[in-house]
Amino acid sequence: RVGKGGTGRDASVGSLSIGMEKETMQTYYLTNGFKRKYFLLALFGVTLFLGLFAYITREITCLLICLLSLEIVSIFVMLHKVRHEHIIISERGIEHRSPGLTLETRWEYIEKISYYWHDGLRIECLLVDNSKVLIKKWSSFLSRGPSTPLDRFPYKTIIPLSCFSENWRDSELGQQIKQYAPHLFQ
Repeated sequence: RVGKGGTGRDASVGSLSIGMEKETMQTYYLTNGFKRKYFLLALFGVTLFLGLFAYITREITCLLICLLSLEIVSIFVMLHKVRHEHIIISERGIEHRSPGLTLETRWEYIEKISYYWHDGLRIECLLVDNSKVLIKKWSSFLSRGPSTPLDRFPYKTIIPLSCFSENWRDSELGQQIKQYAPHLFQ
């Protein structure tokens, strides 16, 4: 990686060989504001869960062991997410990489931009039909098989945008999307 990760700005610029062509790609990482939001959201969820667990069990020794274990795992998972989640923009399409799952789709398959719930926050996302999404990586922790086809799920896939750039529509990220997928802004 080249550049500053987590600023929401392009963290790296690279090229991918496709046949004889070279394709330019830009990578955008979570903004610092969204890193804080996701971390606070995770801590709130853990605190709520632990409070309910403490109220129900009323067993102090068991509770302390469970609380400590859950807190350590939760913090590790959230830190991994905020350090590694990013999108890659190219002329062909967009790729969303998050821990355990990497999705890719072409610009022409994206239906619209709208607000959706993603990881507990309502943000602007791209909406794509599941049958038009290529799963490049699916964690074995999430599924027993090598891949899980999205077309079996009744919902469409969303790819978040707002969390990768402050005011993304006016940023470099927004300008690239307007250039590659003008149909989304008509």
